[in-house]
Amino acid sequence: MNAWLFLLVVTAVGRAEIIDRIAVVVGNSVITESEIVREIRLTAFLNQEPLDFSVGSKRKTAERLVEQRLIQIENESSLYPRSPEEAVDDALAELKARISKSKSYQEELTRTGITEAELRAHLRRVVDRLRFIDLRFQPGIQITDVEIGTYFEQRLLPELRKSRPGVLFSLSDYRGQIEQTLIAERVDKAVDTWLREARDHARIEFRASVFTSDAVAQEKAK
Repeated sequence: MNAWLFLLVVTAVGRAEIIDRIAVVVGNSVITESEIVREIRLTAFLNQEPLDFSVGSKRKTAERLVEQRLIQIENESSLYPRSPEEAVDDALAELKARISKSKSYQEELTRTGITEAELRAHLRRVVDRLRFIDLRFQPGIQITDVEIGTYFEQRLLPELRKSRPGVLFSLSDYRGQIEQTLIAERVDKAVDTWLREARDHARIEFRASVFTSDAVAQEKAK
């Protein structure tokens, strides 16, 4: 290999390591620094918030990606079916409508530095995770009449009376809503328990070189 070509390759490799170095090891999988940066950009777009590449933001984002990666690994190993493409279409359409109510959709994409392809891929991962959670944790959850009645009397009714004083409220009008709320709470609790156990049994290593002030300064300079 010619000397100038060798130097070009070495330079390119060195730059690639800076741009996309490993940030977190999760079992046999890795999360790269570029994934964290992309997730920060996507979150800023979805929440219509300023971009934040601070150390705290990168660490918080990395923690979230670790949980997502654990779910992804379990989902793929369990061979749960993927969500239909129509679910991604619906999610994207709903998001466009919500963003456009206050800001320009295209301008927000430009501001946060993401493409629609990246956004669609993100929504695909989201709907797949939600489908996995429903299939894995929701079956078998049973909500009793006693639990529904207790929720109505102790949690919902006081709020209803506070917002609409003098009105009479019937449990039957809110039964379905309460049942779905209680199921969602049970699912969230089951997912949290599973994630804690999954983290305890997985090799998770955060690379300190990514979560430093110098690393953040390099990202801002890009």
